[in-house]
Amino acid sequence: MDTSLLVPADPIPGVRPAEQNRSRALQDKFVTAGRQVLLTTRLDDLAIPVLAKAANSSVGGFYSRFETKDAFFEFLRHRMLTEHMALYSEHLSPSRFEGKAAQDVSEAFVDVMLIVFSGPWRGVLREAYALLTLRPESWAPMKARGQYLRQRVTDLYSPHVSNPAGLEERVSFAMQLLFSALNNEMMNPNLSFSIKDDAFRRHLIVTLDTLVAGDLTLPVTGREGQHDA
Repeated sequence: MDTSLLVPADPIPGVRPAEQNRSRALQDKFVTAGRQVLLTTRLDDLAIPVLAKAANSSVGGFYSRFETKDAFFEFLRHRMLTEHMALYSEHLSPSRFEGKAAQDVSEAFVDVMLIVFSGPWRGVLREAYALLTLRPESWAPMKARGQYLRQRVTDLYSPHVSNPAGLEERVSFAMQLLFSALNNEMMNPNLSFSIKDDAFRRHLIVTLDTLVAGDLTLPVTGREGQHDA
């Protein structure tokens, strides 16, 4: 697929070009501060003076690089998606699974997603998901990322499963469950399992591995389930 769809267009409207080292350094300070502050603060509640203080800069420094808070967040999301793509390339490289089994793919995929959802971009990722209903156009790179991962993971599983028929569909459904579990954990702090729990990781791996293997027999319902006496 066209990997250019996986991240928003660059340059981002409202983000002033950082052509000098000093400008890039200031930009990076705000990026680091932004992802740190958003771990505990929602985007709507993010005040520019608070952000500027966290970046050891000033409100004027912020506006010298970003025209609006929305432009700043789009820049954060761009950086996040770019770094996450690098993680996927590293952890899901086909060369890492030569001579391995399907469970090794399941473990690697769950582990890289745990890194993504628990890492320094967690707050930015949370806000990106929260904004999807308000900004439907922002779904495009997220959808492209999902399609890219589905194809990449399907290709990794393919040599290792004994039931290849319907593999892409099973991977797609398993990924939907995985993303739902991770997203729900990120949005709701009151659940039974936390992303920090080893049990959470184990259950995700087993669920993914079992669904992808395709060894489950679904119950037959309706007229097809009726037998003559």
